[in-house]
Amino acid sequence: MNPFTLKEYQQLFLNEDKLKHCYDQKWFKIFVPKSYQGLELSMPEGCKVLKEIAEIQGGLGWTVNLGAGANWFSGFFNDEVAKTLFSSDQAVIAGSGFTSGEWRTTTNGYQISGEWSKCTGANHATLFSLTANSKKEGAKIFVVPKEQVQLSAEKWPIMGMRNSSSFGIVLDQAEVPKGYDFQMNVVKNNYHYGVFHIPFQSFARLCMSASFLGVVNCLIKHCLSDLRKPGVIAIIEKELNPLIQSTEENLYALAETTEELSLKKEFTEEEALKIRTLLGERHLKIFDQIQSLFLAGGLPFIEEDNMIHWAYRDVLTAVQHFMVKP
Repeated sequence: MNPFTLKEYQQLFLNEDKLKHCYDQKWFKIFVPKSYQGLELSMPEGCKVLKEIAEIQGGLGWTVNLGAGANWFSGFFNDEVAKTLFSSDQAVIAGSGFTSGEWRTTTNGYQISGEWSKCTGANHATLFSLTANSKKEGAKIFVVPKEQVQLSAEKWPIMGMRNSSSFGIVLDQAEVPKGYDFQMNVVKNNYHYGVFHIPFQSFARLCMSASFLGVVNCLIKHCLSDLRKPGVIAIIEKELNPLIQSTEENLYALAETTEELSLKKEFTEEEALKIRTLLGERHLKIFDQIQSLFLAGGLPFIEEDNMIHWAYRDVLTAVQHFMVKP
């Protein structure tokens, strides 16, 4: 993959050559079963790959994280529907975490209308996941093919991760077939795959931790190559690197245990709390050291024509996600 340019940090989408690399490596299908042409990685393996991708560039890592995480929903559809939705090499979901709009039952399936915001990866998504309401039957989660979806004029004006293609969407009486609705963590295919049995919140927190560590390492990489200040190097070598390494070790151990316990139906609320608090607290300790790095680094951190500045923006954006915090 060619290195990211300043322009690519600043634009609102990933270039086609970067997306092609994602498809060729099946990065969006890290947690999709092999029967649907996915990688079917274990939770520790998936976390390692997500971290490595975010080390290349923060927005790339975040985009793959959200797309691969949403494609994890592939386990919650009947086999034939899952094959239809996820077998393509370019299959990827962009999802909104907000409940909005309305749905109603039709003869052949469902009709959905409404607006949803902040769908990361919207520019290249083949599917969109969303939660809509029904006055009679309550909320339901759907996946909707891109042909039924319009990107709204709304663009999320975030300071970092700008190339993650986070746009709002509009549905106007979109028709989707029966079977395109699903329930979180109700596994309907590939029951042997332990990752499908991990509760959503814990699965997402593990993925977010991996990406956050990668985003931080991306900034460190730029600092070491472009900013050879003794004070910066000292913070990285004495404070950041040991803290990141120990956090990685905790992450992979938690990922392995979580998958094993979830498959055996033995994963508890205490285990979920451990993921949230242990990783979240370590993320904030890492962020404290990043702020020390900012003070030691000087002007390159605030100059918009410097790659360090944009990598720093990505860290500032990543740490604001509620699943990165305790």
